[in-house]
Order: sequence, then structure tokens, then C-alpha cells
Amino acid sequence: MAGCPYRKIRPLGEGSMGDVHLCVDVTQRRLLVVKWLRAELHEGSQAAIRFRREAELMTKANFPGVIKVEEWGLDEFGRTWMAMEFVDGLIPSAVVGPGDCWSVHRLLSGVGRSLDDLHGLGVVHRDLKPENVLLRSSVEGWEPIIIDLGIAKWLAQETATASGSVFGTPHYMSPEQCRDTKSVGPATDRYAMAIIAFELLAGRRPFEGRTIPELLRQHLESAVPDLQIPRRLRAGKDVGAKATALHSTPNLDAFMRKAMAKEPRVRFGGAGEMADEFERAARTDGLFEPADPADLAPLFPPATHPIAEIILDGEPRQRFDLRHGPIVLGRHEACQVVLNSPRLSRLHAVVYLHRGRIWAADLHSQNGTMFQGRALAGGVPMPFAAGPQTSVFTLYNRNVAVRLCTA
Repeated sequence: MAGCPYRKIRPLGEGSMGDVHLCVDVTQRRLLVVKWLRAELHEGSQAAIRFRREAELMTKANFPGVIKVEEWGLDEFGRTWMAMEFVDGLIPSAVVGPGDCWSVHRLLSGVGRSLDDLHGLGVVHRDLKPENVLLRSSVEGWEPIIIDLGIAKWLAQETATASGSVFGTPHYMSPEQCRDTKSVGPATDRYAMAIIAFELLAGRRPFEGRTIPELLRQHLESAVPDLQIPRRLRAGKDVGAKATALHSTPNLDAFMRKAMAKEPRVRFGGAGEMADEFERAARTDGLFEPADPADLAPLFPPATHPIAEIILDGEPRQRFDLRHGPIVLGRHEACQVVLNSPRLSRLHAVVYLHRGRIWAADLHSQNGTMFQGRALAGGVPMPFAAGPQTSVFTLYNRNVAVRLCTA
């Protein structure tokens, strides 16, 4: 069994079905995200079958605004894995504040286009939530990317799930999901989009049951509450000011009632239509304030010293632009910095750029890595100090200096 060719850097998340890690592809000098199923979900399990079906279909597809699945396989322990492109971004709530209708519209438009494309090809996500959307830097500040289709249902394919199965996250589940039906369709994803928009605008979710049964009952029976967006003292901009009252939002409240209607047929017929109606409602309520293009800075500050100069035995040897990918140190011939020592692991340590900062990480090596005199724990990267400076790796018995500088 060939196993997974990518080396883990750090964990990104863990769920009931498996875990997700940031990984490095040493041969192509890039970062990837790899999802593994849990070891107990053996190759013949229904979960593994669904996982592989999704991986096979997604590797053949290329949807704008949806994370790209690169490949999948089985590792040496029999665990099924799926490798996806790495998106360097932030969750929506880290960027979009309460009452920011312009940004919420931008999110609805971007995610909506992607969902309309997926729905047109017979794909329903069924677990859309803020954690499954990332905002990544673009020339216009940011753009949304759907990063997880872990339980997507291909409508044109025979369903791999048993009759009566329920999938989703309770806070974002549509009434039809709560009823445990097999008729989940595109309207389910648009219902979840509306809840995400509500949460971003109001700073809270529309339904907050204390137990799962109570939460499901609210989705099935309770009326959609008004947004109650705080009105803020204005001193140039709203951010950080003290709330004094509530905005009047009759049109946005009506939008939310339609977008979260109990019956799917009553909701908006498409994500594009939904985004357009949101903009109309926000403008009518006086809450649509387009951002100044000059204010649309990248999500992360650019690295001021992105060039890594490798110094061995006191002599500069190689220079790498970290904006073009990570650099791996080890004794494997594919490493960017090859060190001839039998005590080193084949892939021993890595230096990479993430969210505007430069990081050092041990790649779960056999004999460990010291960075600036401190041991690097596997899965716990350490940032380089800001500015032009030289840091020292000790890989068992080899010292490697890395000098950060400008181009």
C-alpha cells in the first residue's frame, strides 16, 4: 500500500468522521489540506464508501468558488484520505461585522454563484455553515470559497445514505432536514445561507435551542425573529462604537422570513435571486453602504521579508521565495534543502508562509527539531520573529541558519 504522499504539518480540525491536517507536498512545493477518515471506519463501511464516492466525483470537477479536490487514496494503515487545495483565509465572522450588509451581500453573491453551479450539476451541500466557508484574499479584498463538501449529495446519483438518515449541523438545518426526509434539495442550502446571513448581521443565530430536540422544533415551528441589528454611534465608521438603539429593518426582516420559510417551495428559487433581493431590502432599509475600493485591503498584511536564505556551515547556499511555496529540510532528495545525515528524517522540518507570517514546523521527525533553542512539538508550528533576522534550526546534529530578507 503506497500510503499518503503528503506529510502532516499541523491539525486543522477533528470531527466524528475523521480529522483534517495542513500538509506539505514536497515534490511540488505547496501546501495542501488532507482529510482522513477515522481508523475504525474501515474500507468497506458506508462512511468510507460515501467518502470515496465524493472524492472520485470531486476530483473530476472544477467548480469556481469551491475548494478543489486533488486526489484520494488509502494510507499504510488502511485509512481513506482526500487531498484538497489549501485556502489561506478567514471565517466570515472574522471579517464581516454586525450590520455590514454590503459584505453580507458579497458573501451571498459569491457563495450563491457557487451553489447555483453545484445545484445545476446535481450537487446539494446539505451541511453549509460558517465553518465550511472561508474568505481568501483577492484583488478586491476577499472572495468566499466553500471548503467542505463532506456530505454533499449528488442528486443524479443513487444516494449512498440509508433511508431516514439525517445529515447536517442543527443550527443550520432546514425544516425538511429536521423532518428526516429524503427530499432534501437546493432549497436546503439556501435556507442555511439565510441563517449564515442572519448570524453575521445580528451577531446571533435565529434559533438557539438549548437541546437538539428543542432546536429542531424551532426550525420546524417557530417564526423567524426580527434581526434587531444594533444602531451604532457614528464617528466616521461604525466599528468599535457603543450600541445605542436598533435599526429599523422591515424589509430585511421580510427577506429573512421568505428565505427561511418552512416550506422549500416558498423560498427564493435560486441563490442569485436571493442575493439580489437581499441587496434591494438592505438598500430600502438604509443599511447598504458600499465599501470604498481604497479600503479593500488584503485580509493579511504582506510578508515584509519573504525571502529565506539558507546558510550551512556559515556559508549562504540557497535562496527561496516563500510566497512561491514552502521549503522542506531533510535527507530526501526531493527536499528543497537536502542534508546528508543518516540521523535525519527523510522529511524533517518545514518553513512556510501562512496568513502573512512565516512559520517553522517539525514534520513529526524521528529525532526532533530545535528552533531558536526550543524544541518544536509535532503539529505545533512556531512563528519566526518579524523583520530581517536569522534563525537557527538544529535537526539532530545539523545546524541550519535561515536568514529572512527582502527580494
